[in-house]
Amino acid sequence: MKFRRKTLFILIISLIIITLMNWTTVLAEEKLSIEVLPAKELFDVSNMKPGDWAPRTTTIRNNGEVGFEYTTSVKPNSESLKLYNELLLEVWDGNEELYNGKLSEFTGFPLRVLSPNEEEELEYTVRFPEHLGNEFQGLDAKFTIYYTAEAEDTEESGVESVTGTIDSGNSTDGGILPNTATNMFAFLLIGMLLITVGSIVGLLVLYNKRSKA
Repeated sequence: MKFRRKTLFILIISLIIITLMNWTTVLAEEKLSIEVLPAKELFDVSNMKPGDWAPRTTTIRNNGEVGFEYTTSVKPNSESLKLYNELLLEVWDGNEELYNGKLSEFTGFPLRVLSPNEEEELEYTVRFPEHLGNEFQGLDAKFTIYYTAEAEDTEESGVESVTGTIDSGNSTDGGILPNTATNMFAFLLIGMLLITVGSIVGLLVLYNKRSKA
């Protein structure tokens, strides 16, 4: 009888200890909490053409009990990186420029700090370079932006992500991408022809006036 009571007592104590350990673990996991809005997709741009740009705003929140430092990184998801490697990215915090360069070369910005219940907004702009020609028609660039947070006083960390998709349309969207180099040459040629014709006409008029005189 005593043995059964002792066994039951040990079992109850063990259950209480296990429950407390799990509860403590859950509380520890809930101390750091980073939230990124919009929650899933930041960019979904169709039929983008040279010279176009797409601005977006993202909100980063600290919903946890501890302050954290965070930064971002980007990774491509497309099978083809042709368009992805050419797109440009700008990241701004108000009037402060955090990054300006190629999307494919974005490795994040200096660590940013958020206290508990604090949030901030960052402005992202993806640009389609004007010089890109018809060989970039019908391509897409898919990527994921990761936000990695690390607690200031512990080893806790958390990661959130948003996706982006940029596509340049296809042949069924009505036309091809403008070849800016060819257009510029055509404009220069037309201008030269107009100047030449105008000069000839002017000389003829002047010659006729002198002949009549």
